[in-house]
Amino acid sequence: MVTSYIPQVGCGLNAIVDIKSASTTCRKTLRVSKRLSFLEMDPLSLSLLFGLLVARTSGLAVDEDPRCHEPLSKCVISTKVFTMKVEPPLFKWNVSDEKPDRYSYQPSLLGSPDLPSWMQYVYSKTHHSGFVFGTPPAHQTDFTLEIVAVDLESYNTSQRAINFMVIPRKERTRHQVHLKIDNLAVEDLFEPQYLVDLLSVFRNELWPEALHDLHVTFFASAVKLGARLPLHPEEKEGVVVYLGSAEKFSESLLRLENETRPLRKSAPCPRDFKRTTVDRLFRQLNLEIDWCAFRLANEDQHEMEDNSGLDNMKLSLSLNLPMWHGLSRLGAPERSYVHEFLLSILVPMLVMIVLAVLLSLILCFHHEGINKRNQETPAVQMVRYAAVQRATSTLRSLSTQRDISPALSRLAPERDNVFRPHPPPYNSGSRSSKIDF
Repeated sequence: MVTSYIPQVGCGLNAIVDIKSASTTCRKTLRVSKRLSFLEMDPLSLSLLFGLLVARTSGLAVDEDPRCHEPLSKCVISTKVFTMKVEPPLFKWNVSDEKPDRYSYQPSLLGSPDLPSWMQYVYSKTHHSGFVFGTPPAHQTDFTLEIVAVDLESYNTSQRAINFMVIPRKERTRHQVHLKIDNLAVEDLFEPQYLVDLLSVFRNELWPEALHDLHVTFFASAVKLGARLPLHPEEKEGVVVYLGSAEKFSESLLRLENETRPLRKSAPCPRDFKRTTVDRLFRQLNLEIDWCAFRLANEDQHEMEDNSGLDNMKLSLSLNLPMWHGLSRLGAPERSYVHEFLLSILVPMLVMIVLAVLLSLILCFHHEGINKRNQETPAVQMVRYAAVQRATSTLRSLSTQRDISPALSRLAPERDNVFRPHPPPYNSGSRSSKIDF
């Protein structure tokens, strides 16, 4: 296993993953390695040392750039993943053992509200630190990252501006290998051991032609790219890793591509669904590969075969993404409400006019119909109608007179009684039987 000879190579393994990490300590390690007897080293160690020397040769431009050694500066290589750890010492704060997660960080581009689309930020509770990672596009220029830190206990704030110098890659990354690892999370990739083991398998077994320039071009959480969370909470969400090189694909990779092609209709694969002929190389390093998501991609980031099995994953992420630039107030688009105003006024008016015209036409035709009907009525019918009207009027007048005469007859006696004198009152008392003479 690769971990068995890590003490011999030392920091040189980290240099294979990150060229900048091969600094003065790595040079001392190389001087000590010259004293080792190459006959006592196994072929795998020799191949790794050779890869280290080639990686160091390609990284001289990074080490020789004086800007990379300035404080609050960092050099990155285009089309290659970089990671930066954000922790309290960066802001001259002490690390608290009692409350290690008391600090909050908010990174963004200087003068912008957020990070560019090709850069991400993750806070790891395992490391009690934040991590900024991403892959600069091929034509990315230098940029400045602004990080604002907040102490959640005292609410003190601090700010740092990190200058990033983007060094263009000499050879374009024309070919890439897309992998999905089920038993890892993004936090695990911040430890170099997993990437070192992954790159060693490809350098020594699957893609030896890419020994000198094989590098990680992209990694992200599988859930971030559209995959589902695992059913069991104790299982990790999985990561998607891209490995790139300027060399053509080896015969081993092409055979592996043909072997995994029938599995694409089952993506994502269940755990232990299918183990390929090279699965043992990854299993012994504790890497569980989802072979249903295995792809070989060319320079244009298009898969060599159909991608019908990637419905649950967005693996066609392009590296040549433009940097996000915020809109200025003068450059913000303006919207006119004249169209909406006219639409809200003219449409009801037009409907009202149409209804008024229809109602006028209906009334006009109805009036003309009445006149036409009157004109077509015969004269005999009109005479009969007039006679009936006269008879009706006569009967109504006679009925009115008959109702008035009884009323007058009842009022006449009452009128006579008004002028008649009243008789004297009648004395009904009893007379005395005794008559006085």
